[in-house]
Amino acid sequence: MRTVTLVEQSDAELVRHTLSGKKTAYNTLVQRYQRQVYNLAYRMLGNAEDSGDLVQETFLRAYGALASFRQDASFLTWLYKIASNLCIDQLRSRKTRSALSLDSEREEGREPASEVRCNAPEDMAVRGAVQEVVHHAIQNLPERYRQVVVMRHLQDMSVEEISHALDLPTGTVKTHLFRAREMLRGRLRPVLEMEADGK
Repeated sequence: MRTVTLVEQSDAELVRHTLSGKKTAYNTLVQRYQRQVYNLAYRMLGNAEDSGDLVQETFLRAYGALASFRQDASFLTWLYKIASNLCIDQLRSRKTRSALSLDSEREEGREPASEVRCNAPEDMAVRGAVQEVVHHAIQNLPERYRQVVVMRHLQDMSVEEISHALDLPTGTVKTHLFRAREMLRGRLRPVLEMEADGK
């Protein structure tokens, strides 16, 4: 009979192995989910260095609280909850300091490189400008709206998963999404109209 490797095991099995002292099981969970946690952090914080630090802090916190994880729940949703709370804490602490602008981040080379390489330079420039405006508009949403937009539209989480991750009723999540979309629509209308005119 073939033995099941750590990579093939379910999250709940890996959690049980970790709790019984098998540290390599937790490393498997980190490898499995670090990219998703980083993406959530980056989209909420807009800063690659802070996002990397936040991923480490998320997995450290999760490790410390592993005994409280309900093993019938989604491990990724549980991680998102920890990460989003850490993001909110960091965004609040930023308000007392001056936040770095996206421009200075680009000058310092900390913005992730665009994956688009083969299009005409002018198309890439327009697309890059539009993405920057959209990213900036999301960054400037109130925290509660930014969270749900990032989780729903950029992380592909369902309303129910967001509700569970943020301890909010599904109706509240839907209301936040509706209001966030209205705000984004208003802020992005000139850009979207410009895009339409250019086609």
